[in-house]
Amino acid sequence: MLVFLAALHDVGKFTRSFQALAPEHWPAVFGQFRGRIGAPRHDTLGWMILSGKLRADLEACLPGWGDRQLDPLLRAVTGHHGRPPEEDAGRLLPEIFCPACERAVRDLLSDLRSLLAPPPVARPTTAEAKRLSWLVAGLVNLADWIGSANPPFSYERSDAYDLPAYWALAQGRAGEAVAASGLLPATIAPAGGLRTLFPDIRDPSPMQAWAETVALPAGPCLVLIEDATGSGKTEAALLLAHRMMAEGRAGGLFFALPTMATANAMFGRLGASYRRLFASGTKPSLVLAHGRTALHDGFRSSILPAAPPTAEVGEEGAEPAGPSCAAWIADDRRKAFLAEIGAGTIDQALLATLPSRHAALRLLGLSRRVLIVDEAHAYDPYMREELCGLLRFQAALGGSAIVLSATLPQALRRALADAFAEGRGGDLVGTAYPLVTVVSAAAAAEYPVVLRSASARRVAVRRLPDADSVIDAITAAPADTAIAWVRNTVDDAIAASDALRERGREVILFHARFAMADRLAVESTVLARFGKRAHGPRAAIVVATQVIEQSLDLDFDLMVSDLAPIDLLIQRAGRLWRHERKARPVAGPELLVLSPEPVADPQADWLRKLLPGTAAVYPDPALLWRSARILFAAGAIVTPTDMRTLIEPVYAKGADVPVGLQDKSDRAAGKDAAAAGLGRINVLNPEDGYCRGNDGWEDDVRTPTRLSEGHVLAWLARMENGRVLPWASADSPARAWALSEVSVRANRLGEPVLDPALTALVEQAKADWPRYLRETPVLVLSPAAEQWWEAGVRRAGGPIESVRYRRDSGLVFPDRRRLVGLTNS
Repeated sequence: MLVFLAALHDVGKFTRSFQALAPEHWPAVFGQFRGRIGAPRHDTLGWMILSGKLRADLEACLPGWGDRQLDPLLRAVTGHHGRPPEEDAGRLLPEIFCPACERAVRDLLSDLRSLLAPPPVARPTTAEAKRLSWLVAGLVNLADWIGSANPPFSYERSDAYDLPAYWALAQGRAGEAVAASGLLPATIAPAGGLRTLFPDIRDPSPMQAWAETVALPAGPCLVLIEDATGSGKTEAALLLAHRMMAEGRAGGLFFALPTMATANAMFGRLGASYRRLFASGTKPSLVLAHGRTALHDGFRSSILPAAPPTAEVGEEGAEPAGPSCAAWIADDRRKAFLAEIGAGTIDQALLATLPSRHAALRLLGLSRRVLIVDEAHAYDPYMREELCGLLRFQAALGGSAIVLSATLPQALRRALADAFAEGRGGDLVGTAYPLVTVVSAAAAAEYPVVLRSASARRVAVRRLPDADSVIDAITAAPADTAIAWVRNTVDDAIAASDALRERGREVILFHARFAMADRLAVESTVLARFGKRAHGPRAAIVVATQVIEQSLDLDFDLMVSDLAPIDLLIQRAGRLWRHERKARPVAGPELLVLSPEPVADPQADWLRKLLPGTAAVYPDPALLWRSARILFAAGAIVTPTDMRTLIEPVYAKGADVPVGLQDKSDRAAGKDAAAAGLGRINVLNPEDGYCRGNDGWEDDVRTPTRLSEGHVLAWLARMENGRVLPWASADSPARAWALSEVSVRANRLGEPVLDPALTALVEQAKADWPRYLRETPVLVLSPAAEQWWEAGVRRAGGPIESVRYRRDSGLVFPDRRRLVGLTNS
């Protein structure tokens, strides 16, 4: 029945308006060609035909089915270009769909019914049909892509074959096309336990041992793992996912992470072990999914040569030694979830829950993958609604999910459980730590787990009142100390770096306002020097923004942080003494926090006076006041005993709000509520079925997964031999320009100031760019003193200002804040 319905996906082309797109093939039965005909797209026309004049014919093929069961599937098969058909496209006028068109469609319907003989199928419930429509839409979208993009499907003369003969030919070609695309599933290895997947782990953690032996409920399930940083949560999640795969619940997994840097790091970790999930001799694909995967050398080098259309599975040669990905899957991030294994930003998965083009294709792939979400606490109210929507879809479409966090508030744990299985969140009462929660449609169960002995520790906490004190503390540390200072804004990170460099210290600055080539180089340096397999000197200071606070496996001797919400401070402290080392230059792990004193009656400017950037990033000062008050009163972060007692009072409903901070706290709460409400409005509902109920359905690059101040991309360029060239060098101009992009808040950048001659050279450089990129601003940098480069910009009709760039500092604006409280800066 499904093949029969899918064969009708293009009946919208049986119209005068579509046939008019190729006047040279205008059917004689239509009479004289009189020009193009304005009409809806052919996918919408197909829906109008099948749900209108052909409905009685279809219902005869599906006895007992009514509108409520048939319509969701008709929308799914006709809306095969990534979005559902329009519902209010007007009437099907005779100049669009004439009697000759109708006869042709009826003939097709009759021929397909004879050829495919769809058997009677029991009528599903309306809810079942609506849930099924998402998968059918994704499947027909995928089938249409394969059929359109692969060489086996050349046009054939209709007088050379009757329909049964062509059907046999097409089935053979389809097999070739699917094999060439890399979509044939790799055979999953039997679950062999932790030692099979990770032979280097000789002493499993309690969490890993639990994952190896726990009895999982039947059907889709959600596993929430709360455990300390460095406790082996990633390996436990992979072990659980492999068990689900081996039981036939999934064909692979996708690891969703908060940032591009963490996705890149996870891609590297998976590359070393993912083949053990599959039988020897198979070639599963490992994909990296985010907006800049084309710039990741490791992923680019893993893409296999395009398979010839007639290739048989396994005939290309020996199993690759490293990670590999089928070329057809790798060429578009919307196909990422079709790879057996994937790592990417959570945004790529969240797009499946929003009315973006090809959302159904993403859902189809995810429904056959175990979705693993790391750092679930890290998202704002809008993204939390998207995450709940994603879990709701995963459960509705038969998929399972694993959620990881070291610092998950109880309210969020219950919300995630409710999203996956309505009503199960209220069953959760456990307060143990570590804790695993397993949720299915039938029940919710909580499993206290023993903490790994190496994770039990006490991190001393000390407040520093101003930036002078921070600089003094850092410079007073032994010279061979690995130090990190996490700042809450890019401007503050640059200012701190400048101040430390003035003291003669080596600083590695890591933030998002670098050209992509320089950002990737810094990321690689940080991982190489402070990661699990670090090599080279560790004695340096990393000044970074929030990019290092989660998912990156980094290890420092001393940690400094600007004040932040308590769960994020615990995450940052998790980068202290993370790996076993023979010796440390300091006596014990310590977290130094730059913070105002959390007095009992703070004034309205309590936070902004010392940390104006932090006040902009975290707009609820009462949340930070509670975090500071409870943390400094404790004087330490003790794992595991302090995890709940530090976090819950900060996030509890009705928590303390000082009078002086009440107004700003109320405004922040209002914005959070509005963001959550907007998330609930925007997120698709699996129970609605695949339809145009929501606005949007734009391309994924125009569908935001995050609410934030608008950012724009700019290209950095330089002059060489009278030409404007990209800042970065690469093996092609397109890649060089992509590596030269930098993301900047729109209200900071302004317009580049270029004289007429330079304007002409910039336009010449843009000549080969895609049209949609030609409006991107280009900053043509000129050399300045001390390895700086600079360019002129003008904002909102103001004076010309100089922006500066240096490879170890990033893009610097003239109005950036100095380091507040630093007297010698």
